[in-house]
Amino acid sequence: MSSEIKVDTISEKTSANGVAIDSVTLKDGEVVGAILTDYVEKDVAVTSGTTLTIDLANGNTGSVTLAHNVTDIDFTNVPTDGTSSFTLKVTQDGTGSRTMAINAITINGGGNVTGLTPGAAGLTLSTGAADIDLVSFLFFDASTPLINSLLDFS
Repeated sequence: MSSEIKVDTISEKTSANGVAIDSVTLKDGEVVGAILTDYVEKDVAVTSGTTLTIDLANGNTGSVTLAHNVTDIDFTNVPTDGTSSFTLKVTQDGTGSRTMAINAITINGGGNVTGLTPGAAGLTLSTGAADIDLVSFLFFDASTPLINSLLDFS
């Protein structure tokens, strides 16, 4: 095992072009020219209730074990410029048969919208006790989410 420390040179530019570090540019919250490998997304714990509250400032993936039928989903800190997403791992509790309505979704405190699903089919979760579903919400400029689901990981 080598105890040698490799020194890397950082090239910094502090102009209107941002800061350049080894061909990656950082400017105004954007990262340009980066290749992501071996990264991890934070799993945000979402509390079960009739309303699910999801803050995208805390991360873009989360999990909840449903102990209630969900009637509202409230998203905060959804970027108003660009595309963002949130993927939710939904586990049925020991009772099962919990539901999740997508017709009362709020985005950044706005009025209720109904999420859009493929073929306008809506969302029906798996019903067995301990069943697992993945539900993804895709936002364009903080507009009505496009919802896709992968169901019944059991």
